[in-house]
Amino acid sequence: MKKVITYDELLDKIPNKYTLTITAGKRAREIGKGAPVLTKVSKKDTVVKKTFREIVDGKITFAEVAEELLND
Repeated sequence: MKKVITYDELLDKIPNKYTLTITAGKRAREIGKGAPVLTKVSKKDTVVKKTFREIVDGKITFAEVAEELLND
């Protein structure tokens, strides 16, 4: 039986709750459209659970864009 993924574990990987939400949402849509899952999951897992497992396993991260690049 796999361990339950907690919100605190997700925040350890992506410390901002808003960034976590955006990142997880984008990845969940990708998986829903057929993108391969990057970590070992159960067939019974939902798309969101698969996404959270990828985040906890360190397969999905985020990148902050420098403000100077946005002003160009």
